[in-house]
Amino acid sequence: MTLRDITRKDFTAARRSRGLWAVMTLLGLLTTLIAFGFSGYRLGPEETVVRLFRTMGGVFGLLLPIVALVASYMAIAGERESGGVKFLLGLPNSRRDVFLGKLASRLGVVTIGIAFMFATATAMAVARNGALPVGVVVGMFAVSLLYAAVFVAVAVSLSAIVAERSRAIAAAVGSYFLLVMLYVIPGVSVALLVRFVHQTLLGFEPNVDLYNAVLYTSPLIAYRKAMNLVVPTDVERQVLQQPPDYTLPGYLGDELSLVVFAVWLAVPLALGYWRFEGADL
Repeated sequence: MTLRDITRKDFTAARRSRGLWAVMTLLGLLTTLIAFGFSGYRLGPEETVVRLFRTMGGVFGLLLPIVALVASYMAIAGERESGGVKFLLGLPNSRRDVFLGKLASRLGVVTIGIAFMFATATAMAVARNGALPVGVVVGMFAVSLLYAAVFVAVAVSLSAIVAERSRAIAAAVGSYFLLVMLYVIPGVSVALLVRFVHQTLLGFEPNVDLYNAVLYTSPLIAYRKAMNLVVPTDVERQVLQQPPDYTLPGYLGDELSLVVFAVWLAVPLALGYWRFEGADL
């Protein structure tokens, strides 16, 4: 059995998950309903579709991590708990083959799910408006895949570190809370916490650049910024804090989102593989 065989076998097993497909089907129906109900007031057909996908991006920011985590949180932890990982390693496979094979298969499953969601939304949008801004749709799809891939990487890495289903579930839920919800819940968001520590506890003067830099560490914020790279200028949205008379520095521009994605892909995978390589199986 080779890396390719592991990937194909795991992909086949993962795509048969009823729970995963139930989640993807519900999200596909949700995107279809959003596309059906969205209407642009005094906008042309193409501009309406552009604004529709920009609006759906806000929904995807919260939902795509769920798809990725549900698809990936048991990738390796399930094999360790059942003892299947010993069988895989008993064949001429290395731990690297198992790790990369699981990662590739879960990325494949999530890609199919996101493609389904975009296909249903696009079909409804075209049927309703008779226009298809290909560049925006393809760009949003690419950015969404990159965003979801971050959470696949996080989930597979956490799955490689833990050895039990309960811990894998806790790790997946915890990562969603820390990387997504903690940046959107009013009253307890990271921005408020950093501002409180910086100004109240430490007594420093307000530093908006610092607060924005901390916010930018979230994949969710990076996703929102990356969407500005693929939509027309008049549809771009302000993501970071920009009080009056404040100019956002260039190093916090939309392009930095790609660097944030790269870090969130590389670091968890490196740590996950390192821990899996040294784990007692």
